[in-house]
Amino acid sequence: MTPESEDWHSDIEAPLKVSSATEIEWLTEADVIVVGLGGAGVAAALQSIENGLSVIAIDRFEGGGATKASGGVIYAGGGTSTQSEAGVEDTPDNMFNYLKLETEGIVSDETLRDFCEKSAPTIEWLKGHNVDLRGTLWPHKTSYPAPQYFLYHSDNSLVPSYKKHAAPAARGHRGYVPIKQGAKATNLGGSIFDPLKASAEAKGLKTLSFTEVRQLVTDSKGNVMGVKALQFADNETLGTYKTLRTKANKLFAMFPPIIPGSKFFFKKAMGHLEKAQALADSRTEIFIRANKGIVLSAGGFVFNSKMMTHYAPKYTAGYPLGTDGDNGAGIRLGQSVGGVAENMDRITAWRFINPPLSFARGMIVNENGKRFINEMVYGATLGVEMTENHNGRGWMILDKALVKQALDDVKGDKALAFQRALAKLNSYFGAKKAKSAQELASLIGVDGKNLEAQLTDYNKMARGEMADPFEKTHDDIAEIDENSLVAIDISLTAKLFPCPTLTLGGLKVDEATGSVLGNNGKPIGGLYAAGRNAIGVASWNYVSGLSIADCIYSGRRAASALSAKA
Repeated sequence: MTPESEDWHSDIEAPLKVSSATEIEWLTEADVIVVGLGGAGVAAALQSIENGLSVIAIDRFEGGGATKASGGVIYAGGGTSTQSEAGVEDTPDNMFNYLKLETEGIVSDETLRDFCEKSAPTIEWLKGHNVDLRGTLWPHKTSYPAPQYFLYHSDNSLVPSYKKHAAPAARGHRGYVPIKQGAKATNLGGSIFDPLKASAEAKGLKTLSFTEVRQLVTDSKGNVMGVKALQFADNETLGTYKTLRTKANKLFAMFPPIIPGSKFFFKKAMGHLEKAQALADSRTEIFIRANKGIVLSAGGFVFNSKMMTHYAPKYTAGYPLGTDGDNGAGIRLGQSVGGVAENMDRITAWRFINPPLSFARGMIVNENGKRFINEMVYGATLGVEMTENHNGRGWMILDKALVKQALDDVKGDKALAFQRALAKLNSYFGAKKAKSAQELASLIGVDGKNLEAQLTDYNKMARGEMADPFEKTHDDIAEIDENSLVAIDISLTAKLFPCPTLTLGGLKVDEATGSVLGNNGKPIGGLYAAGRNAIGVASWNYVSGLSIADCIYSGRRAASALSAKA
């Protein structure tokens, strides 16, 4: 893929090739240029500075990216101090045995072991830079805990088929925020990002925000030596641009797609963004030189609809997760100079149904009326299985008693506001009700005989008369009254149950250094990638916090490699 390709779908330009650095009028220079100041970028910047290098970080917006917009969870284990505080036992080997199941060989065993062995020390590094991580433990299965809990099982480790291979250990470390602020699961990643950025800036990081990198500059041998970026020429124009974006983002947050009438506000928000883009089109070009190298850490491409359609059409109906900075620019920058991108069709789809726990005690069927998974698995495991192998279609089959219990499960402070809202919305307005399996099957468009047989078997499992082929424990299976059936659509396209999606593919890198690899399998001089710009630990399956953990790991890895350069 090159900038000349029909399916490039990016503003990134072909590289500017020069025979000498003197041909460019550089605005400024540093040892390291970081493109994209999110979780990976700030880790690369801070570690580079600690290693004695000067750093300039460039971000298209204000910085923070998907890390700051996230729920503020970092996946860590192997015996972190936070785990110890909570009485959780874990070892690097145990963590490795578990992650082997999730990563499925996307990185080498050597790299995965290194990631696990460095996990506990990474937590100490974060705490050393004022990231507040606490050991208040939620020991049960949940997609995201109540706001007073900061350590939980953010994966499949409690599921029997996984417990065979590794002892369960809570590894979801939430950055501390006050309980009132933590009553949501988004825009909490500043608990991790902000202290790291503050520490980096205190040590000398120079940041160019609202500056967009469009082109790499290379020498005659193809080594990367700098960037061309677009920057606002005056503060007045920049201020107007920021105001327009703030108005748009407020509308997006206040009127998500599941709210009636949201299309009107969506169009209004898009109008603000179009005006902002008109201002951005007048920016001026600047050139910045990197004396040692460039780290690409500009996020995924889930907000680039054309790239999504090209690489992962199955997932275009999902709800993009991240920020509009996730437009694929970092990956395209790497490809523009011959970098190889892989796994671009690998997406994570978050179909979280627990809480309420009672939803997960029912059964999930595909369009053939058959179960296909243990309903207690982590939401991304469910979402990807449903999308990849069942045409993105799925229904929760419950009864009236389970629905009533589910609503009780999310009362008061038992769940977060958005979890409570989704449970109520789907129970009251998204549910199909019937007095027989055949009637329900007709309502939701699945095979009636299969649904009837599946219900019979499921109730046998609930009574202990047969084992579940998906290894769901007896306590997690509820007997379903076939005379008061309820079905809730959990498909990727479900209008009342948005399914967030996130891209996992990226540039192929040398796993020891983070250097971007070209078609010949050799590193491209001066170019590194981290986070969702690179293939890493989180590039096959996703569990909560693994992407941020991989950002910190791969960002620091690139910094160490740059520091080792002569």
